[in-house]
Amino acid sequence: MLHHISSKPINEIIYQKGGKDGNPPDLATIFFETRKKDNKLVEPEAIEKHAQIEEIVQADSSLPSIEIVEKCCGPQTHSHVFGFGGRVKAKDLKGGTSSITVRTTFNSKKNKSLNE
Repeated sequence: MLHHISSKPINEIIYQKGGKDGNPPDLATIFFETRKKDNKLVEPEAIEKHAQIEEIVQADSSLPSIEIVEKCCGPQTHSHVFGFGGRVKAKDLKGGTSSITVRTTFNSKKNKSLNE
């Protein structure tokens, strides 16, 4: 079963927003796409968190996604990382590979299994 927050699974959003071309969207885009209603954020907490993510990215666009998440949401120690859905763990993103590489690899494996 695919993990999803909105009506579309996170993996599908990443795939449609550039993941299929090897250029997955940034964390702010994923956050927005998984929480939008009528193409805008309506919940005050979501608006605040999205603004915080965008502010961190604008301040230092070279930060890996895991560092952005930890600045916004605190340490990620559970079985999943905020904004990445299921199956991606903090240790996967901190293990020396970039979050984009981990996510792209994950999406490639997932898409391959779905096509079989």
